[in-house]
Amino acid sequence: MNDRSWWKLSREWTRNLIVRYTALTVATAAVFATLAVFLNLPVENENIRALLTTLTTAEASVLAIVFSVTVVALQLVVTRYSARLTSLFVKEPLFRTTFALFVGAIAFNLLVVYLLPAQNTRLTNAAVGIAFALAAVSTLALYRFILLMIQRSSPDELIAVLVERELAPNEYLPATVTEFQKIGVHPIHPLYRTIARAIELGEYQTAEQGINGLRTVLIRSFGYLENKYSDEDAAQYATVVSTEILTEYVSPILEQAYTHEQYDLISDAIGDVEAIALDGLDRGFTNVTEDAAEGLGDAFDAAPLTWEGNRLRSPAKESLLELTKATAGDAEYTTFLAVSHHLDHQMVVLLRRRPDANVTHRLVGDYYSRETAEIFEVLVDRYADDVRDQDINWISPTEGRKWTLPDEAEPLRHFWREYASFTETVLRYRVSEDEYPFVEGSIDDGWKRITEIAADAGIDDLATLCCVTTLQLAYRVDKLENGRLGMWTNNLGRLRLDYDPAIVDRAFELLKADERPEGQNISVRTIDPTSADTDKGFFSQFLNSDQEDVPFEEWLVDFERKVHERTEYLQERQ
Repeated sequence: MNDRSWWKLSREWTRNLIVRYTALTVATAAVFATLAVFLNLPVENENIRALLTTLTTAEASVLAIVFSVTVVALQLVVTRYSARLTSLFVKEPLFRTTFALFVGAIAFNLLVVYLLPAQNTRLTNAAVGIAFALAAVSTLALYRFILLMIQRSSPDELIAVLVERELAPNEYLPATVTEFQKIGVHPIHPLYRTIARAIELGEYQTAEQGINGLRTVLIRSFGYLENKYSDEDAAQYATVVSTEILTEYVSPILEQAYTHEQYDLISDAIGDVEAIALDGLDRGFTNVTEDAAEGLGDAFDAAPLTWEGNRLRSPAKESLLELTKATAGDAEYTTFLAVSHHLDHQMVVLLRRRPDANVTHRLVGDYYSRETAEIFEVLVDRYADDVRDQDINWISPTEGRKWTLPDEAEPLRHFWREYASFTETVLRYRVSEDEYPFVEGSIDDGWKRITEIAADAGIDDLATLCCVTTLQLAYRVDKLENGRLGMWTNNLGRLRLDYDPAIVDRAFELLKADERPEGQNISVRTIDPTSADTDKGFFSQFLNSDQEDVPFEEWLVDFERKVHERTEYLQERQ
């Protein structure tokens, strides 16, 4: 063993409470015994016996009274939050040390009284000195124990001890996943109960500290597992440890904080969940990120359909967006699918529940017009180099039942499919509520952005796919709003002017040839009988005799002409 190892071992020994008190006891006993022997006072044995008996009785009384009163008082504090926290005091090193010192002092006194010789000797005086030394050290330990227990009576201190000592990874994590799964109650559950109880009691600072403690425990556990186990075993163990916390604890905590109108607490808690998810993603524990997204999705879904409900929905959406972008940029395709699903699904479900526009105005508007483009941009930055020079059929990527799309292109086309589906949900909301769920006229913003992103990256065929959907959407909007397509022609004209005109022209050619993209299309029927989301019933829609003024095919030819005219106009103004 080298010098550094000896130094480290010696430091650990000196920090050990039992070692320190043992050394103090031995040194104090030596001093008191030496002093007693040196003085060698001529005291009758009967007086010594009476003195030691009285000292023993006093020590036993103090031990019983102080310990019982202290433990009862602390029990009252503990049971306000979680009865399982009682173990914190039973396992407290100072509790055990103080109890051992008093028991040792009492036992020594009784032994001396029993073995007291007939005549006083120097050995008798030394024994008396040791008895007083034990009493002095025990009193010092008791004093420190009382101070510690007073400090521990604070709920904040309870959480600090629980997080730093009881939930240290080497303390609560068994050697194997199998052993952990056999534990009846999750070791972190007492901390969750403490958080929930603190919110219920209105002790929000304590709740915030507890939530921060959850983050600390999980991130510290991830690091411990990463260092101790192989990558596969560490990822599996991290999932087992965190799944219950992220999927079952997060949503109730956020809902309870919302009920108590603690919106800052909601933001802090969601920020902690996001930090846990991103830390797991950085370590390769992708299941942790997926579980965090599920917990945030559940909280989003639980928010009331009122404007105030956005105080829970909005931060949940922001974190889901960050997790989606993180997985889009640095995770496997399956992880991106799992995380992005929770964001897409919750936004679709929200619109299907038909809240008032004041609920959806900013929440859905920002997502549809700007934030989806941010996700797409991350995907394009990651995969553009791999797909740019490949011959890819983005419109019909199957032959028979075989998928021909390259692996690198799947996330990009998945995004297009989900965004087209979400756009259809927006249109159904417009038909049902007679208004858009966001600013009037911004229905084209998102598609304009993602088409330009694809074109900027040189993925022209993907940009054409987005143009095809844009044309279908323009027709639906034209029928819903009776015209007002100036912005649409301007956007497409600008696209033809700034990029390869074939991007837009090919989209017109495909639709005129009745070639529609596989997987998802914007319906070009003003009334969709298959939709269950409009106000009219199925039969009333089916029997409706109103005809579309201009069929899609005719409209497409006229719209293409307008786009070309707009292109020429924009070119002349340059």
